[in-house]
Amino acid sequence: MDRPVREAKLRAEYVRFYPGLNANVWLPASEVAEHIIAVVRHEGGRLGTHGRLMAEDHFEFRGGRSAPDRAARNERREDRAGSR
Repeated sequence: MDRPVREAKLRAEYVRFYPGLNANVWLPASEVAEHIIAVVRHEGGRLGTHGRLMAEDHFEFRGGRSAPDRAARNERREDRAGSR
C-alpha cells in the first residue's frame, strides 16, 4: 500500500525566513525542500548551517513515514547517536 505524501506547512511566524513560500499552506515536503535549496543556492548561501533544511519548529508536517521508519532513512549522524 502506498503511503500518503509527506506534507509541510510553514508556520506564519517564520514566513520571513522563507521567501517565496506562503504560511499555513500544505505542500508536498519534497517541493518545499527543493524550493528552499533553490533559494539558498541562488543567494550563494550554504545548506545545513542551522541544522535541518526544514526546521521542525518552523514547519508542521503530516503524512508520509511515521517516526519508527526514520531509523531506516538517511539521517544526520547527530540524530542517530541521540536515538540509541
